[in-house]
Amino acid sequence: MVEFDKILEDMKRLSLKQWIQLCLLMMPAVLVAAHMGAMVYLGANVEHRCKFPLEDQLVKQCNRTWMESQTAKYLPVDDDGACKRLEIPESPAYVNCSYWWSETDDVNITSPAPARGSMKSAKCDAWVYNSSSLFSETIMNEFELVCSDAYKNKLAQAVFMLGVTLGCVFWGQIADSYGRITSIAISAAVGTGFGVITAFTKSYVIFVILRSISGFCLFPAFTSSYVLATEIVAPQLRVRVGQTGQAFFALGFCLLAMYGYFIRNWRTLQLVLSLPVFGLVSLYWLLFESPRWLISRHRYKEANKIVQDLLESVGAKSEEAEVLERVADGDEETKRDGTDEKRAYGPVDLIRTPNMRKKSLNLFYCWLVCSCVYYGLTLNSADLGGDPFINLFLSGFVEIPASCLAIIVIEKWGRRPSLSFTLILSGVACITMLFVPKELLWLNISLSMLGKFSIAAAFGVVYIFAAELYPTPIRNVGIGTCSSFARIGGIMSPLIAMLEILAKPLPYVVFGLMAIIGGVLALFLPEVLGIRLPETIKEGEEFGLEQVNPVKLLCQKFGCSQREPLPVEGVKYTAVNGSAPEQKV
Repeated sequence: MVEFDKILEDMKRLSLKQWIQLCLLMMPAVLVAAHMGAMVYLGANVEHRCKFPLEDQLVKQCNRTWMESQTAKYLPVDDDGACKRLEIPESPAYVNCSYWWSETDDVNITSPAPARGSMKSAKCDAWVYNSSSLFSETIMNEFELVCSDAYKNKLAQAVFMLGVTLGCVFWGQIADSYGRITSIAISAAVGTGFGVITAFTKSYVIFVILRSISGFCLFPAFTSSYVLATEIVAPQLRVRVGQTGQAFFALGFCLLAMYGYFIRNWRTLQLVLSLPVFGLVSLYWLLFESPRWLISRHRYKEANKIVQDLLESVGAKSEEAEVLERVADGDEETKRDGTDEKRAYGPVDLIRTPNMRKKSLNLFYCWLVCSCVYYGLTLNSADLGGDPFINLFLSGFVEIPASCLAIIVIEKWGRRPSLSFTLILSGVACITMLFVPKELLWLNISLSMLGKFSIAAAFGVVYIFAAELYPTPIRNVGIGTCSSFARIGGIMSPLIAMLEILAKPLPYVVFGLMAIIGGVLALFLPEVLGIRLPETIKEGEEFGLEQVNPVKLLCQKFGCSQREPLPVEGVKYTAVNGSAPEQKV
């Protein structure tokens, strides 16, 4: 089997084509992230009040302006005026100008009618929206998602995430079967079409369906571009490239905040977010396919052409590239173990064999936790108060230093301890909020930001981890399936946030415990620092069997485990740079 990592190592540096490709592959991260957070403004709250049934008639009859003093006369004392009103009799005592526009605005002065306290309450069936509020038009007032229908706002986001969940699996298989750039271009084109149509819908149900389909297509464009970016660079650069992608994803939230500040109409905002995505279709002609993927699919001639262009651009030579050239010319055959035959791989292949199954289930949970806590802290950031545009901008901006820090700790400590540390730190920050008085607002905000900072770093680490643990034939399927579990975490997040009905800090406790458990489980994953990517299904299954995780080492040290680790024969993985330890850990 041709080892593409050796060719990249022989190049010594990135070529101009690789630099251009990496820059272009950052575009999907920014554009897709803006869609992921769009409901913050698409479904933003518009100031509203319950409308009195005879309000229009009285305004016209009395030639007066309806103001707060008139509104207060038909609202229950214990209600905020959004969902209930008083059942005021339609009698001459009430349907007259002097009652509603009395000089003192006292309901008991103008008529012998019963006091407000004796009137029954009724549900509102119409509302008046303040057009001069922060947002002029959102799906909230467009489809009247208020009072008993208020849950439909969060439901729309949950269904969107469900579409993303299914899309990651589907498009992951497309990318692994037909190529990374094919998946990016087609998913972007289809996603743009449904995103644009969404802006013109007049029905809530159609809005939810169309937006879920756009989510089905758009997010996988990011995952495919992420995988392609990590596959065209040497192992020692994968971390920096991966974390740079996460930083650009965070910039997408900052871009959304700026869009939202200038565009207060949800239809216009949906169009502005969707149309630029169509530009990603051009990547089909601007990018070169992953040579690593082409080799795994035995398309050696195409891979050889790309490799020779890259080597020529940096003036380098590679013995492994010469092997690839001979294979492409038909002068030499590669060894096939029977597992890499040209066929379509699916999510079942992630759990088909014992070691791969153990690693996959662990990664699935870690991804779910990262997404659940990430979106949970984001949803609860509304409790901080202040400007919603600044809040979202800062929420995205704080992830940039988190990505930079992740680059340092991943390369210094390794993937396994970095993921474990960041998850546990985020969990501790969330649980600590249980013991902080509500009056100490600054401390609660600081802990919330620390939790967001840590979970953002963990999210970046787990992306790198999954991309390196899975072998090339199922790498995109693996990333797609893991991302699907992350979206399940995103769906769970608002449901967990609703636990505040029982106790205000309860959601943070749940988020914290989930993160800490994930941090412990991460210690059971194999370390991949300085080790080449597994290229075949067989290598992927055997990878990590020779390693001993820290938990097992502690058990051996303190006598809780009497069994010595058994040596396992398998593929020997050699370090790719001098920083990698010689001894297995």
